[in-house]
Amino acid sequence: MLRRALMLSFSLSALLASATTISAEDKDGIDFFETKIRPVLSEKCYACHSVAAEAKKKLKGALYLDSKEGVLKGGDTGTALVPGDPDKSLMIKAIRYHDDDTAMPPKEKMPDPVIADFEHWVRMGAPDPRTGTAAPKAGQAIAEQTKTHWSFQPVAAVKPPAVKQTKWTQTEIDHFILAKLEAAKIPPAPTVDKRTLVRRATHDLTGLPPTAEEVAAFEADKSPEAFARVIDRLLASPAYGERWGRHWLDVARYADSKGYVFQEDRAYPYAYTYRDWVVQSFNDDLPYDRFLQMQIAADRLVDMKGDKNTDDKRHLAALGFMTVGRRFINNPHDIIDDRIDVLSRGTMGLTISCSRCHDHKFDPISTKEYYGFYGMFASSEEPSDPPIIGNASDPKQTEAYGQEKAKREKEREDFRAKTYAERLKELRSGEMLAKYLLAAQDALGQDDGKRNEIVSTRQLERSVFNRWRVWLEKIDAQHPVLGPWKLMVAFPDGEFAQKAKELLTSNDHGWVNPVAVAALKGKEPKNREELSKLYGALLAANDGEQKHEDGNQEAIRQLVRGDGTPTAVAYDQANEVLNGKDEDKLRELKKKVDELASQHAGAPPRAMVLVDRANPHNVKVFVRGQPGNNGDEAPRGFLSFIAGKDAKPFSDGSGRLELARAIANKDNPLTARVMANRVWAWHFGTGLVRTPSDFGLRTEAPVHRELLDWLAARFVADGWSVKKLHRLIMLSATYQQSSNGTPASVKLDPENALVSRFSRQRMSIEAMRDALLFASGKLDRTVGGKSVDIIKEPFTGRRTLYGSIDRQNLPGMFRSFDFASPDAHTPQRFFTTVPQQALYLMNSPFAVEQARALAKRSDGAGTPDARVQQLYRLAFARSASKDEVKLGTDFIKTQDGAPAETEATPVWLYGYGVFDPQARTLSGFTKLPKFKDNAWRGGDNMPDEKLGYVNLTANGGHPGNSHAHAAVRRFTAPHDGLFTISGTLKRPAKEGDGVRALVILDGQPPLGDWEVTTGEVATTVGRVHLKAGQTLDFVVDGKSGPGWDSFEWSPQVAGIEGTNGTWNAADGFSGPKSAKPTLSAWERYAHALLMTNEFVFVD
Repeated sequence: MLRRALMLSFSLSALLASATTISAEDKDGIDFFETKIRPVLSEKCYACHSVAAEAKKKLKGALYLDSKEGVLKGGDTGTALVPGDPDKSLMIKAIRYHDDDTAMPPKEKMPDPVIADFEHWVRMGAPDPRTGTAAPKAGQAIAEQTKTHWSFQPVAAVKPPAVKQTKWTQTEIDHFILAKLEAAKIPPAPTVDKRTLVRRATHDLTGLPPTAEEVAAFEADKSPEAFARVIDRLLASPAYGERWGRHWLDVARYADSKGYVFQEDRAYPYAYTYRDWVVQSFNDDLPYDRFLQMQIAADRLVDMKGDKNTDDKRHLAALGFMTVGRRFINNPHDIIDDRIDVLSRGTMGLTISCSRCHDHKFDPISTKEYYGFYGMFASSEEPSDPPIIGNASDPKQTEAYGQEKAKREKEREDFRAKTYAERLKELRSGEMLAKYLLAAQDALGQDDGKRNEIVSTRQLERSVFNRWRVWLEKIDAQHPVLGPWKLMVAFPDGEFAQKAKELLTSNDHGWVNPVAVAALKGKEPKNREELSKLYGALLAANDGEQKHEDGNQEAIRQLVRGDGTPTAVAYDQANEVLNGKDEDKLRELKKKVDELASQHAGAPPRAMVLVDRANPHNVKVFVRGQPGNNGDEAPRGFLSFIAGKDAKPFSDGSGRLELARAIANKDNPLTARVMANRVWAWHFGTGLVRTPSDFGLRTEAPVHRELLDWLAARFVADGWSVKKLHRLIMLSATYQQSSNGTPASVKLDPENALVSRFSRQRMSIEAMRDALLFASGKLDRTVGGKSVDIIKEPFTGRRTLYGSIDRQNLPGMFRSFDFASPDAHTPQRFFTTVPQQALYLMNSPFAVEQARALAKRSDGAGTPDARVQQLYRLAFARSASKDEVKLGTDFIKTQDGAPAETEATPVWLYGYGVFDPQARTLSGFTKLPKFKDNAWRGGDNMPDEKLGYVNLTANGGHPGNSHAHAAVRRFTAPHDGLFTISGTLKRPAKEGDGVRALVILDGQPPLGDWEVTTGEVATTVGRVHLKAGQTLDFVVDGKSGPGWDSFEWSPQVAGIEGTNGTWNAADGFSGPKSAKPTLSAWERYAHALLMTNEFVFVD
């Protein structure tokens, strides 16, 4: 009963608290529109659907797509889109080309990725700024507004305003806050009690709760400096850097993996060195200007080659800010765009990436300036051998690491050399020479589609095929060996045998190599295939490692061995002759080498640096963002509205060092303001500017503009010290307000824009998990080191900061508790409250384990009353009241002898089955036998010998090698009811022919089926009746073959019309279930305490 009551309290109170937490406007949707949608509308649609088209009498269907109003109003056939529902939007149906009569644009279908962008935009709610004050501005209007826009002006020297209630104020900050409150006739909230204040401060600065002893000491300290001493103690704690480092890692889109890169190893083995550098920099109070400069150009500020100053070399790790982002299937343009985005939004609050395809629609940033930034990163590169920046975590293991690394590298190189020789020998056999010669001939003059078909149907290696094709294009009918081939392959099929016989029996062969004449004369090939075999035999018979003395034989041998010929492949190009299985094995061996860097204690830390290329260069503007469609050259340099129109282009190397100094400059009007606002937001939950990463023209001046300027100026004057900024903020009466506002403040300041009270905040996932470990006594305080798996058992006691972040397989726990997306820069976290959070605390083996440990810590307390008191001190850092003691002891009495809880049937299962593409049915569902690397798969190795690549992760997976191994995620209905199915099927790869997905109910015809080549498609089934125990199979098949078929699909099943429950595949994903432990009465009680609001909310 106590447990249920406490859980109800958590859910209801959290819902109320979250109502004000997510009220700030998030402009990411508008940025997406500007980057992905508006350019396409302009290029593909405005010619027929705009006011300009109407003026030219070219308007079609009475449809205007050049305004938000026009899109929603629609044309002759109705509204063009339904925000949130792509499948019901006529615009989406038109661009999908499902109906020839309504397909748009009329000339040709848009690429699948573009269609996927439109579907995603509609699913976001179709954010569109083309109305009101957010409408696009003409260049002149932007220029005029730039002159007066608040954030583009120099930081003002502001004096704190005079106030009436001077006794309330404690620092200059309070004067700014109180002046606004007095003007609005709103009293500030009461000062918070000392226990809550020290808990708030400890959580804010370290991400951990205080101990009962620390609370008692603060409550007993009556001196005016008591809280200042608490702040200084917390700022000196190593845990401070861990807490505030994690804040910055949100800005930096930190992760330990690259994201989707097909079969390349996804791990960043040295990403942790950037994380540790950030933590240490906050602990050292590295001046913020230096902090930024290092993250942009440390390679130019640190001696990379010298070994004298090891401490200085550690700063090279700072460049992880640039290099730990997503790798976008190694698309260099997207990688650079991501770096420009994290740099500009993270440091200056500017959305420079919105200028990738066109001049910024709102801010004074031109496309040429975007490509000036692009040129700086295009003039930089990542060295293949990252620099060592320190000693191994266990120096005694360094020699062992070197030996093991050399052993694994030799194993890989030996396999490569052996396989290279074998594959060359195969390619020089008569059979293979004939096969590729004929295929190359058949491909001449064909388009890419036909060539791909030849490679696929004839099971050829693409790189070898391309070598043959390119080479054969240069051969003409006068060639002394292949001339007869060129003549005969031109014969019509019906006349081939006769004409070939005539040619080969004639005596007019003076121009042909005599050895070739002897091999072909008198032969009667009936078709091109038989002719290719004759030529294959001729070439193979004259091949060999030794040079022939006979010049004619040697001429034929040179067609196999000579420079530039298809089968003369140098060892450094060995990958061109290796087949898929060879490359899989090489990747597996490479992975074994790479794993050492992240797993072996003797591996030295290395920095993920950028360095300037030998020949830095400007790039030309990509017109409409299309590489190859070149416009004017874009000089590398800074933004003219900050630097001035006469500013000189950057010329020192790539320009990154000059860029770093331009950004981290006291005269830059944005940098100090943006960071001061971030620090305020990370303390109060919301910034003075509600859009922390957008200070552009769309952002109105904050209510407390003068305060922000004062903070920014003080920040710079204090040597860019973040720790001094903390002290300024936390010693203010504003920070020390209660979160229980006055009735007047709640009514007159509902969104707390005037900071009339402190905002109630739920713990982040990191703070909550760390608090559980703290209460259980299992928290490992070790600072720094390689990332660890915090999900698998046995559970580590390391702080959550050190948990490995895999972009493709982010644990469901992280998503449930609003963890920052590692795929892109995160301006701020929006805290939500959903049932999965309560379910995690109730059912998680990790939470249960901490409850057991917490209960055990109270074993020696003696009486039940004393034990309850001990648990309260450990969990809440306070004593329990008499009523709480009675409630606890009564709970223990009712739990003694209570029946054990039973394990529920799993809702989600992971397996494979036989898919019949003709009948569209599935049979033989079989569970996948192995759980490894956060995926259900066929075995330890990938691909598995029997099942191939079939695997399922939280977010997607890969089908097997054939229709017999389709990937199947099975949902079992927990009860009767009416349900709906939703989700998005994504396929990032551009190669291959795509994947097919189906939803099948108990072996019946599919409820829905979809195909995607590149991009994404919505997978929605409106209504389906299920009985308890019935199964829904979410099936993914690789169509013609297994290549490039990694997919993302985490469907959701939700009850509707009175049916309860929502089951999201990603949130519900897990490995093998361990037996649910039986908890003692005291363990259940401890578990209940860990699920209360008092535990999971800061105050």
